Amino acid sequence: MYSSWLDIITRYRRTRLGLIWIIIPTAVFVAAIGQVYSTVMGHDPEFYLPYLAIGFVLFRFMTQCLSESGSILRSHKPFIMDGRVRMTDYVLRSIAKAFFFFVCAFVVIAAAVAWSPQTSVVNLLTVLATFPLIMLNSFWLSSCMSMVGARHADSSEMVTTVMRFGMLLTPILWVGDRFPPGTFGWWAVHLNPAYHLITLVRNPILGEPVPSASIWFVAVMTVLGWLLAAVVYRRYARFVPLWI
Repeated sequence: MYSSWLDIITRYRRTRLGLIWIIIPTAVFVAAIGQVYSTVMGHDPEFYLPYLAIGFVLFRFMTQCLSESGSILRSHKPFIMDGRVRMTDYVLRSIAKAFFFFVCAFVVIAAAVAWSPQTSVVNLLTVLATFPLIMLNSFWLSSCMSMVGARHADSSEMVTTVMRFGMLLTPILWVGDRFPPGTFGWWAVHLNPAYHLITLVRNPILGEPVPSASIWFVAVMTVLGWLLAAVVYRRYARFVPLWI
């Protein structure tokens, strides 16, 4: 975690605003897009801005974890070739870096929730219980993705492209309960893992109940995902020095 923190400090060392640059783009996006889209889609800004802020910051965390994991082993080739072969250390390093960005951007979520009279600041504490589940799922996804990225260099770009489209297809800019049950749109939303992970964190902050389907989806995905990551790591980790 310390090395990830040093990377972030080094990146913003020569700027005048320093780490505030992590907050500014998120704050501008939520404020500008939130005002425009709440008007276009007919939502109350006091509901929509916290809804958008939470969904956007969480999805950006997942995007950072997955995008960097595709190239994380290649970028640490000298260390791996030197004999340090515990690949999970590098995956944890990328997740720690994304976590620091999330902590800084959480200021935007807190501001949006505090600004809206429809939400309670106390509900922000629920993130301490729900966000670790996103980190657990990000770890097994990043571990698998790091192996794929070590074998196929194009996978990092592919993940970045998929996540860009994924943000548009996930209920972040729009509210997911607009589709009637059983329709194509309803299935597209409820088969999207990002939707269930974000719902698990977002709904308690907004003071809304978490659907039981999301709880079961995340629970099953977490268990199966960790089993998959264990199998992939055990089977392919020894080939990484040859691939990179």
